[in-house]
Amino acid sequence: MNAEQYIDMCEQMGWEVDENQIPKDPSDLPLEAQQALILLNSLPDNWEGMNGTWLGKDYSGLGTIMDIYEISNRKTVFELLKVAESEMSKYYSDKAKQRESLAKTQRGRT
Repeated sequence: MNAEQYIDMCEQMGWEVDENQIPKDPSDLPLEAQQALILLNSLPDNWEGMNGTWLGKDYSGLGTIMDIYEISNRKTVFELLKVAESEMSKYYSDKAKQRESLAKTQRGRT
């Protein structure tokens, strides 16, 4: 959802537009942040096989991808990538807790 779609949805639903909830356009971010997002989306995810736990990104191809995109400020971009990966980790952790809670609820009903 982009900012325009969010505003249209709020208007249709009669909600007040919350500036903090408006989706950000990646093109408005600084170059290094855009590059970190490219890396985040390019690097494969590592998943634990038995229970499906997200383990993070596989960095084995990081240097090659940075070369392909001609990323010059590598340290800053890498630091931003780690921040983004940390946020992904929180997201997947929250999702796992929700699934676990739902499973406990469903087991309690049977």
